[in-house]
Amino acid sequence: MPRTTRTFIAVPIPAPLGEKLTRLQAQLAPAVPSARWTTTEPFHMTLAFLGDVAEVDLNTLCKAVAEAVRPFPRFDVRLEGLGAFPDPARPRVIWAGLTAGDLSPLIELQKAVSTAASGAGYRPDDQRFNPHITLGRIKSDRRGPRPPDLTQTLERYRNWSGGSFTLTEVVTFGSSLTPEGPIYTPLAKAPLASRKSDASR
Repeated sequence: MPRTTRTFIAVPIPAPLGEKLTRLQAQLAPAVPSARWTTTEPFHMTLAFLGDVAEVDLNTLCKAVAEAVRPFPRFDVRLEGLGAFPDPARPRVIWAGLTAGDLSPLIELQKAVSTAASGAGYRPDDQRFNPHITLGRIKSDRRGPRPPDLTQTLERYRNWSGGSFTLTEVVTFGSSLTPEGPIYTPLAKAPLASRKSDASR
C-alpha cells in the first residue's frame, strides 16, 4: 500500500493571538472539567480536512492549493465570540469564532481551496464551512455523566474578542497522531497576493 499522510489545509493563527486563546482555555476549564483542550500549535482555522493523502500526491496537492489562493488579496479577520457544536446545551466541541466585516473573501477562499483539493483527487471530508478555531473537545460516553450545559458560560463570553490579524497565507499541514496528541507539520505555504497598500509601503 502507498504511504499516506493525514492532511488538512488551514489558516494558522498568529502566536500572539494563540496566547490569548490559551488564556481563554484556562478561564473556561473550571466550567468544563471533562474537556480535552487543544494544545498542539499552531491554533488554526481548518479550510479543508482531507484525511489520508498518498505521499506521492502531496506535491500535486500543494501546488494546486498555491495556484488556487494566489489571486486572493490579503484581508483582515478577527477572533470574536465563542460557541459549541452541535449546540451549547449538548457540547462536543468548544470553539472561538473567526469573523470579519465582510466574510465573503474568506468564504470564497475556502471554496477555492476545496475545489483545488478535489481537483487533485482529494475531496474534503465535510463541505460545510463555519469559520472557527477549535479550543477543546468533550468526549461522549453514554455510561458517563452528560456533558455540561454551557449556554450560560458561553453567553458570558459572547462579546469576547482576541484581536485581529491579516490573513496572508494558507498552509497545508501533515498531522501525526501520537498518544500525547497530534503533531502538526507544515508541508507547504501558499501566500495570498499582496494588497496594494502593502506593496506601496
